[in-house]
This record gives sequence, C-alpha cells and structure tokens, in this order.
Amino acid sequence: MNCVLAIDIGGTKLAAALVDEEGSILRSATRPTPRTEVMSALAALIAEVTAGGPAPQAVGIGCAGPLDLATGTVSPVNMPSWRGFPLRDEVHKLTGLPTLLAGDAQCFALGEHWLGAGRGCSSLLGIVVSTGIGGGLVIEGAPLLGPTGNAGHVGHMSIDPYGERCECGGRGCVERYASGPNMTRWALDSGWSPSPGTSTTAVPEKAPRPCSRREPRGRDPSEQAREREH
Repeated sequence: MNCVLAIDIGGTKLAAALVDEEGSILRSATRPTPRTEVMSALAALIAEVTAGGPAPQAVGIGCAGPLDLATGTVSPVNMPSWRGFPLRDEVHKLTGLPTLLAGDAQCFALGEHWLGAGRGCSSLLGIVVSTGIGGGLVIEGAPLLGPTGNAGHVGHMSIDPYGERCECGGRGCVERYASGPNMTRWALDSGWSPSPGTSTTAVPEKAPRPCSRREPRGRDPSEQAREREH
C-alpha cells in the first residue's frame, strides 16, 4: 500500500498521520506543542505513528507561518523557539524520505479542494482560525503559494494601523483580534466568566481594545511628532 507521512505543526498541537492515495487516514496521533524542544517532540510523534505501520513513501509538512519555501525554514509567530528553523531539512534527516513543506492553511485549502467542501470548485480561499489565523488559496485548481509560500496568509493583514502591537511585530493584525486565544482574552476582559474546568491558559496577557483615530494607543511618540510636523 502506498502512503505518505502527513505532519501538521501548530502553536497548540503537533499531529501526524499515515495517509493513503485516496486520502484515508491509516494511523494518526497528536501531542501538545511544547514551548521548547519542539523537534524532539515531533521526532517522538513520528516514531509513534510509523512504528508497525506501512512504510511511507514521502513526507508532507503543513506548518504555521511565516515560512520560506526556498530555504525550507519556518518562523511560526506562536512558536518563539523556532526562528528561521530548517524544518524541511530536519525532517528529511530524521526520516530519510523526500520531504515537502507548505503553510498549514495552504495544505488545508488544498485538502478541501481535493476531498472536502471545495470539491468541484476551480478556486477557493481557506481560512484557519485556531491559535493563530492562517489562509490558503487554490486558484484554477492549483495552490497559489507566492514567492515565499505565504500567499493568502490573512492573519497578519492589518485591519487597524493604530491597533495593538501583534506578536509578529505589526499593528492591528486580524490575528491579534480574532484568533481563538485573543477572542477568549477579549471576552475575559469584557467580563465573561468561563465555566468550571474551562482552560484559558493559552490566553495572551493583555486584551485588545478599540483604538481612537485621534489618540491612537501605544504609538511611538516620534511617529506622532512627525505627523504634527506635516
């Protein structure tokens, strides 16, 4: 039986599966994403999924971005221990198999186009709302990756240039307001009380608030001074 090893890497969990030519999952497992030593956790997960199963022919990795397809490196915003991490090469060394890397939302969009909600559509945009927010494009039946592999990554489009500073370094990003942890953070700040047993450990520390155009919060004083000069 021909199959591939599929790997999904996000800020909350790592997942791996053996998938056959029809898209059926033969074996799978998940683990929480650790703050450090992510590659060690991933290696253990791969060993768990492949032990005793059919031998995969290749590896496909979907990882949170941003990433650089030319170098095979990743710098996921919600995984601070990986900056310019050579993920593609590390997985290739670990498995000895041909290894392909793409953004997790690109993989999601392509999967939906192949076997899911996008079957029969020539083009689609897939959006992932999780620890972060990602997006993937399929145009005329083919994934649109862009020069570095980050096309369609809507989570770090700015919707408020004077908004709060995002973990990526920008201001007012979609992800800063609408990702799972950030929506929970806003709800807590607005007075919501979770039911007993509900975990809020992944919630960022400071809640986003609407920003005034006249008095934008958190802006560099030098920026405001330059605006007054003009």
